[in-house]
Amino acid sequence: MLKRSEQRLLEIAHEVGYGTVPNIPVRDGELVLGAKVKTKRKLRLGKNDRGGCTQPLFDDFVLKQQHVELIVRIRRIKDGVVSIEIQDGLPVDLVVEEDVGV
Repeated sequence: MLKRSEQRLLEIAHEVGYGTVPNIPVRDGELVLGAKVKTKRKLRLGKNDRGGCTQPLFDDFVLKQQHVELIVRIRRIKDGVVSIEIQDGLPVDLVVEEDVGV
């Protein structure tokens, strides 16, 4: 079962299409999303690129492997910040910033 913050992240990724969702705080394995989330979109010049994902998003869509892996990895983070690279609405890279104790 997805948490509301995870559902919202997947909706944001779909809306971005191609780009990055940077600097999202994670506390005890849960994303801390504010009312507004800053994103970076990647647009192709010289093409009819309107941004966003090419596939529609439905309320009951099936999670892809990339979604599942992203959520599992985020839930393992105790306290940190993540940035997520998006391609065609799917997470493809996850950068995690966190303190490491010795």
